[in-house]
Amino acid sequence: MSEKVTLNCHKISSGVAEGEALVTDRPLSFYAGAISNEEGLIRIDGHPLAGETIGGKVLVYDTDIFTTGATLSFYSKKTVFDTAPVAVICRQFHNIGAGAVIYTNTPAVDKIEGGVPWDFISTGDWVKVDADNGIVEVTKRS
Repeated sequence: MSEKVTLNCHKISSGVAEGEALVTDRPLSFYAGAISNEEGLIRIDGHPLAGETIGGKVLVYDTDIFTTGATLSFYSKKTVFDTAPVAVICRQFHNIGAGAVIYTNTPAVDKIEGGVPWDFISTGDWVKVDADNGIVEVTKRS
């Protein structure tokens, strides 16, 4: 049987979604130059997730970097190209990322109680984000 962990957190954007986790302890940007709109491909040179795609995943990362254009890029990923994550978990949301997830109704949380998200969530784990109740449920991959 797989181990299940329940975490308490702070809601950024309402909703419930679940999917496979894609995790980094490094900052990210939704700006199209950093994560392509068409493929959802992370293309930040030297980033640990470079070459990975975010579409359909629960994206877990540190905080937001780069430009306010990231909000528009996230909107394009979500509404035009269907390459956005299904939910987002940050250590600490910046207003750029928060605006993106709120504007697109993407469930999102930050401030995991008891540690940073990557202490509890690994790439490949199945994660359910219930932002409305401030809960993240993690089923560890076997």
